[in-house]
Amino acid sequence: MTPDSVPQALPRHISQLRCGLGWDAQMESVLDLDMAVLALEANGQLATGKADMIYAGHPRHPSGAIKLLNDNLTGEGDGDDEELFISLPKLPANITQLLFVVSIDGGEEQQQDFSQTENAFWRILDHASQDLLWQCSLSNPVWHSVTILFVAALEYREAQWWIVPYLNPSPQKNLNALLHQYLPV
Repeated sequence: MTPDSVPQALPRHISQLRCGLGWDAQMESVLDLDMAVLALEANGQLATGKADMIYAGHPRHPSGAIKLLNDNLTGEGDGDDEELFISLPKLPANITQLLFVVSIDGGEEQQQDFSQTENAFWRILDHASQDLLWQCSLSNPVWHSVTILFVAALEYREAQWWIVPYLNPSPQKNLNALLHQYLPV
């Protein structure tokens, strides 16, 4: 981990968060980055199965606590291309970790990876004040064959939420394979 990637306690007054994903459109090939979040129990598994993975194909958590607001397919435009809203008070009590993931839709089939992204970033903000809580770059020339990144997590411990930066490649190549890794046995 780098010095700016140490876990940090979320200030207790923050109850709503917004995550943003952005990247620049490319002329030579269209990269479709997608944001996802897995709502996990203390055992590290999805709390109630598939419904606890929020992504473009399932944009809302059953509790209403997590909502994917948009799905940009090209990265065109300035600022956040995709946004995710989280209401911490609405999260069911058994969810103790939100694992944030960014993937390249169809990356393996189209031979695309994170070494090809331009100006890609992920960030988390206090929804009320729009203060930036943590941000990272998702563009790295050494990420050949990487189509999924574990970006960060929110973990509930010591009676409060913590932002835990990861920024680690996943061995999985698509969201379906990732989903099955976290399904309850």
